[in-house]
Amino acid sequence: MPAPPRLRPAVRAALVDPDDRVLLVRFDFGGGDGLWALPGGGVEPGESHAEALRRELLEEVGVDLPEPGPCVAHRTHVFAMGTWDGQEEWYYLARVEPFVPGGTFTAEELAAEGVVEMRWFTVEEVAALPTSRPHPHRGFPAAAALLRQLLAEGRPEVPVELPAL
Repeated sequence: MPAPPRLRPAVRAALVDPDDRVLLVRFDFGGGDGLWALPGGGVEPGESHAEALRRELLEEVGVDLPEPGPCVAHRTHVFAMGTWDGQEEWYYLARVEPFVPGGTFTAEELAAEGVVEMRWFTVEEVAALPTSRPHPHRGFPAAAALLRQLLAEGRPEVPVELPAL
């Protein structure tokens, strides 16, 4: 029996402004393969989801989110990721005032994590992102549907299970 995959725990936030725009971060994995994703990242040993999300958002985009509220979605994604076999992600929703993204990380530190760009998107713009690989500006297919659901219905009673990329 094969060993179960080693999954990196991660947290992400749908930061939504009063105009229902969401902040996305573009990661560049090299070779023309990039991805627009919700900001966030890995949970360090001993950190709670709230602590990890607060740290990641301060580092990447410069917003302080002390309490993210309940989880709104979950995804398990198996793929080659350094020493990991993939990632298990928990997603949170936060209403924020618009801001110019700029975290505590330097441009060099962001580049070391593959972060190359950040900007606000409407749901229609998220839905229009290409989803095929490799593409330097792709999004993941379930993002627009999740955002539409969150904007229309608010936080779900039970986290939505998202498909892998």
